Amino acid sequence: MGISSAGVGSGLDVESLITQQVQAERTNLTAMETKKETFNSQISAYGQIKSSLEAFKTAVGNLKESSDFSVSKATSSNTDLLTATADSTAAAGTYDIKVTQLAQAGVQASASQASAKTAMGASGTFTLTAGDKSFDITLESTDTLENIRDKINSAVLTGDDETQEVATATIVNTGNGYKLVVASSERGTENAVSIDSNLSTALGGFTATQTAQNSKFTVNGLEIERATNSVDDVIDGVTLNLVKADTTTSLTLTVGKDTDAITTKVNAFISAYNSLASTISDLHKKGGTLEADNTATSVLYQLQSVFNVPANIAGSDVNYLAQVGISFKKDGTLALDSTAFTKALKNNGDAVTALFTDTEKGFAQRLYDSASDLLGTNGLVASRVSGLNSRISILDTNIDRETVRLDNYETRLRKQYSALDSLMGTLKNTSSYLYSAL
Repeated sequence: MGISSAGVGSGLDVESLITQQVQAERTNLTAMETKKETFNSQISAYGQIKSSLEAFKTAVGNLKESSDFSVSKATSSNTDLLTATADSTAAAGTYDIKVTQLAQAGVQASASQASAKTAMGASGTFTLTAGDKSFDITLESTDTLENIRDKINSAVLTGDDETQEVATATIVNTGNGYKLVVASSERGTENAVSIDSNLSTALGGFTATQTAQNSKFTVNGLEIERATNSVDDVIDGVTLNLVKADTTTSLTLTVGKDTDAITTKVNAFISAYNSLASTISDLHKKGGTLEADNTATSVLYQLQSVFNVPANIAGSDVNYLAQVGISFKKDGTLALDSTAFTKALKNNGDAVTALFTDTEKGFAQRLYDSASDLLGTNGLVASRVSGLNSRISILDTNIDRETVRLDNYETRLRKQYSALDSLMGTLKNTSSYLYSAL
């Protein structure tokens, strides 16, 4: 923005002089820009704290409801024969089970054909049935095995508006010809597949290659039969998955509280707290972004104050987390004694559950509420960030004002130096003239 020929008349390094003087005036602007960078770094640091606090809130939130501790596990003594899963409604118990027969779908195969692409000559509408469900397919005399397969697979149930799978068709090359194989989509005797006799005749007849059958098994000596190998209506809250039949071998199914799953949740809660504590410690240490900012440590103090207040739940003698194996180490981090926690769950499960989940005094409930408050719109974290943003806004105004002042200052300097340069140039010319005249 200056005069490019400044200094020509006087011989002075005007550009350098102007730059140095403007730079000397930038002290306040530089200080404000540095402070703005500091505030932005602090906002970023609070973003890290917020993220860690949200992770902690999520982890502790997985322990604040009674259902979070009503996690059951079904364990089979022989997973080659049977596996099982249990939900929160499953009651503890032990069951003797023997799987004597697996459910299977009915399968029908047509007579061998020389080619899957040769017209079969079957013409008309044919009905296929699987249990109490049936559907029609309409064939042309030019339809091949492939066409028939595709029409079966895309058929719609009779009287139904939407496609519903009842049976599936494939073509198998046996090495001696091609067969149309039709299987019911569901297992069990009640879902046996039946081929229209006219279609069967047109394709040279169908043979049952697999008989539809139900699963059969015993639970504590009681004989049970179902149309599926996944059974969820025999033991409340437990789904049995029959894998293999063995008429001579029994297995034991044990249903009980899934202490491993609960312990995993507790470890996640401890890990989340330790991560939050580590984040705040790193930011607040000497040389850290929030070294002089006590708001950061206040986040931990508020959570620690919850840990220090006993639950005092009526009718329970378990009031501190340390009583169930959760305690603070000397470095301020949480640790879990898994053995002690598992023992407490097994011996005093209701008290452990209440210690976390009691709506007013449970630790998980109180820690969750405290974390929510800290993260809230008017919470400690948001308020601190809002304060920093306000200070940045003020700085931006002052920086703009100072930038305008410096621009005006440089403009004045250039005008002054231009006038000085012009005057000195005139004096220099006069001096030269006088020197020549004398």
